[in-house]
Amino acid sequence: MKGSISRIVELFDGSSKHLLIPVYQRNYDWKIKHCARLFDDLVDIIRQDRETHFFGAIVGHPETSFTYVVIDGQQRLTTTSLLMLALVHCLDDGTIRSKDPNLASDIRESYLVLKSKNDAVKFKLKPVKNDNDAYSRLLRGDTPIESSTITANYRYFRERISQGELDGDQIWEAIFRLQVMALDLEKQDDPQRIFESINSTGLELSEADKIRNVALMHQPSHEQEDLYENYWNRIETAVEYRTDWFIRFYLVSKTGKTPRQDAVYEAFRNFQNSSTATTRELLSEMRDYAEYSRELNTASTGITQADRRLRRLNMIKHDVTLPLTMPLLGEVKAGTVSPADFTAVIEILDAYLFRRFVCSVPTNALNKIFATLYSEIHRLRGADDRFSDVLIYSLRRRGTSGRFPADDEFTEAFTTRDLYHIKGENRAYLFECLENNYSNDTHDIATALENQSISIEHIMPQTLSSAWRQDLGDDAEEVHALWRNRIGNLTVTGYNSSYSNDRFADKKKRDNGFDESPYRLNALLKEVDQWTAAEMETRTQTLTSVAVGYWALPSTTFEPHIPPMPSVPMGDDESFTNQTIAAFDFGDIHQTVSSWKDALVQVLRALVDEHREEIFAYTADVNDMTLIGDSSDVPAGQSLIVPGLTVQSSTSTHTKLTVLRKLFDHLEISTDDLLFTLRNTDSGTPESLESEPSPYAELTKFTPELEQLTSPAVTEEETRQVRADFAGALTAFSLPDPKITLPGHTLPDVEAPDFTGSASHEEVLAALRLMTELESMLPGQFHRLIVSGVICRWLAVLSVNGAR
Repeated sequence: MKGSISRIVELFDGSSKHLLIPVYQRNYDWKIKHCARLFDDLVDIIRQDRETHFFGAIVGHPETSFTYVVIDGQQRLTTTSLLMLALVHCLDDGTIRSKDPNLASDIRESYLVLKSKNDAVKFKLKPVKNDNDAYSRLLRGDTPIESSTITANYRYFRERISQGELDGDQIWEAIFRLQVMALDLEKQDDPQRIFESINSTGLELSEADKIRNVALMHQPSHEQEDLYENYWNRIETAVEYRTDWFIRFYLVSKTGKTPRQDAVYEAFRNFQNSSTATTRELLSEMRDYAEYSRELNTASTGITQADRRLRRLNMIKHDVTLPLTMPLLGEVKAGTVSPADFTAVIEILDAYLFRRFVCSVPTNALNKIFATLYSEIHRLRGADDRFSDVLIYSLRRRGTSGRFPADDEFTEAFTTRDLYHIKGENRAYLFECLENNYSNDTHDIATALENQSISIEHIMPQTLSSAWRQDLGDDAEEVHALWRNRIGNLTVTGYNSSYSNDRFADKKKRDNGFDESPYRLNALLKEVDQWTAAEMETRTQTLTSVAVGYWALPSTTFEPHIPPMPSVPMGDDESFTNQTIAAFDFGDIHQTVSSWKDALVQVLRALVDEHREEIFAYTADVNDMTLIGDSSDVPAGQSLIVPGLTVQSSTSTHTKLTVLRKLFDHLEISTDDLLFTLRNTDSGTPESLESEPSPYAELTKFTPELEQLTSPAVTEEETRQVRADFAGALTAFSLPDPKITLPGHTLPDVEAPDFTGSASHEEVLAALRLMTELESMLPGQFHRLIVSGVICRWLAVLSVNGAR
């Protein structure tokens, strides 16, 4: 095998070169997000004036002088071809321009089509099977196959090019600077062995390996040594080399989003690119967070009461809380949160997690809750507010899957649940806490259970003997079935095997029996002479009282100035009728929406992006969605999802959610994975009866989210997503020239409250343009206007019907 660094376009160059994807290759599967990342790289190449950009490796087998078989790298080649084709078509129809009038034809003739003596049109790249059909139709200009990912990605490039970030010459120049490692098989190389080697299940780079490489590789050698030894190595040591695990939670804490475990590197790159921090500053913060995670997971924060509670909490998995507790511990170190306040937070989190466990509340909502909980508290908390008080408010305001179980629900579950058949670590934690709770005189129950010096004892045995039946009376079987695994009948002892199925009186009086037990858990057993339902009920009440006190439901008088909007999973039964949606979260997507109709279409688009072919096939069997031939002719009452696919959208909220739930079920996606953010004010007007939307609805829909960000405590990272989304929506509007519409006005002039008192729609749009122009020169203005409430005041003007 021989290789060289080449421009990727060189692989397409040549009048008769045919790039063949062999049939054993998988279908083309790049998603929109991958295409978006590539185009972002092209923009960066031009703006940073980078001479080259490495785009991976291409492995091929020159089968003949005319045929080049692609062994590996078909995704990059196919995507590059689609990008070139989209560029050609955008040049042809005038969407963008080039100084070279022949650029489109030159790209087409040199890189996309093969010259043929009989004038038959052939294409240089031949993807596999159905991909080839979709690809060929695009090149020939035939009716596209809308169910194909090939078509979807081509359409994405067309749309992205039309936004005008780069002109035609710049896009082509950026494509021309993409470099690959081109590896050609030689005569002695076996293509099958090479393919198996490339696609083997050998050890791959971890996500942390990739992050380390990208963070350090562009630094001078002496800088690399310093960053590795004083930052990266200390991070790995602090987290005991669970670096992938740690960076994932660090990113959740910083971004409010939970990346998939196999996408941590990509999430880190996105975070790094959006951050103004230097590599050293970023690694320094990561090192601090790694130290915080170590102190939390080893209960060594130095705060005695907090560490005592943490030691017990660490018996059960609570990683999900790290996006809150890591930055919180940083605040303790900085002196902005007191040790007592931090201790209260740990007690609250302990109670929240355990109460939910006992009440069998599903855990899948916790990732989303804790991903944004710290930033929410940070935003709501005033200078004189305790962090723990705001935490109580934030947790107790949630309903359904996010709820903090109240005393009645917790008591009912604790007294009746089978607490024997639970995970061993949960049992150890339960009995450790019930035995010791707040006492300074403790027994190490958890360690003793782990090393099996003690075990869980059923006071009334798991299998009834005739003697036990006699002791329990006529209802022995019913009593046994009801009480056997409840907390009132469970305790700990070091003599379980010797107790066997002995009668209670024997277990009590024998050597090392209950009367001699050193454990508080067995105190009641010393006071009674029989063990029946009545005694089990009494002991249950005693232990429940301990539990309700130890895992106490906290209360607070804190009330925020602007209440957070509730976030509720779609689930299977919630109707959401007469509630107004503001946004939704699905996977790593956060989308602001103007209505349930908008939400329906946007969620379906997200699903199609990941499951395009499956959804197009599903549509043939349902009435909710429709396949259409002409995307410009959408039937009445329907909305276009993607070209070729519509959905019935002039329906009730309940019907819209039924459509989504059925599709989620078909795709085997949990309905709790879709989270709706609802406005705090309900709307009693059915969508079908609503008036025509405002012409500025695509801007005013951001008002509820922007109101939540009106606080000086809000960071630029917290406004980053809404700034990007709002800027995208703003491109659809024609913004007046401020020099003409607002002559003599500067940004401070239009920030003033009296401006919005008399401003017209056109003047507000001009103010937005003034803001965007200044943002391009002095970044940070948009964020400042959000947190100060100015943007909300401007949008309030646009929300008023009729021009002023």
